[in-house]
Amino acid sequence: MNALLKTPPEEQGSPLIFNMEPSALAGVPFHTNTANIVRYFSKQFPLHLAVHEVSPVLYPPADYTAPHLHDDCDEINIIISSDELVYKIVLGEEEFTVTNNACIWIPAGLLHSANVLSGAGFFVAVRLEKGRS
Repeated sequence: MNALLKTPPEEQGSPLIFNMEPSALAGVPFHTNTANIVRYFSKQFPLHLAVHEVSPVLYPPADYTAPHLHDDCDEINIIISSDELVYKIVLGEEEFTVTNNACIWIPAGLLHSANVLSGAGFFVAVRLEKGRS
């Protein structure tokens, strides 16, 4: 098992294991880079799956995600931390302060944004194409 984990996914010969590489947040429409977030993404993975590692945020940075929508897919956001991680989540016309260990469901066509306010942990974004289960 350990040998498998030490070998890069592309060298393992499995079509089911994918390597996630650091990828600029600014490469995503409606997003800009921010100092406290490293985004990991795999272009080969069959779904849009982005894992954002949030290093300690003491003061809220300027908003780096503008309100936007996805007409063609639902989205799931997951906020995970063993300490405390706080996000400002906008869903339609409503704004929420959401703390760690929470899930957010964003139906297709709903205007939304997510911006870190404080803390450290992980923010995961998954987009689900229509017709996939």
